[in-house]
Amino acid sequence: MGAARPGLFTQIIQVLFACLVLGTAAQFLSPTRIPWHEDWSNRAKAKAENAGIAIVDTEQARAIVDAGIALIFDARSQGDYDADHLPGALPFPDAKRAEFYPQYADVLTPDQQAMIYCTGETCDESLELCMFLLEQGHTNILLYLGGFTDWQEAGYPVAR
Repeated sequence: MGAARPGLFTQIIQVLFACLVLGTAAQFLSPTRIPWHEDWSNRAKAKAENAGIAIVDTEQARAIVDAGIALIFDARSQGDYDADHLPGALPFPDAKRAEFYPQYADVLTPDQQAMIYCTGETCDESLELCMFLLEQGHTNILLYLGGFTDWQEAGYPVAR
């Protein structure tokens, strides 16, 4: 006769323990850690302020759109952009920023004002795109933190 196999309950406990150990190890060894706790409603705002990125509210964003004084970039996915977006906005999905950046590099001079938005305050795609543009040497970046959600809630027009 062979050795007795552990029961199902024991196997489940062993697997859960292994997951806990490996997940914790990955968290501490990864260069991009997942925060254990963070105020997600203020995360993007705090990071933008720490990076020196100016934040605009919905009324300021509307004035910028109406005046046509800045490049406006939609950091959401291409599908979200195609469905609807702020008038005059250009698609610049954060997930494909390296692919899209060359398209805009000639017009996006370091001092050219650019306003970036995504879905809303808990979305960090616009913040990540702002940080990327700062790394590329662009200094006149505005973050529309309320994003598309606040724009729609204000009843402002969208483009399709």
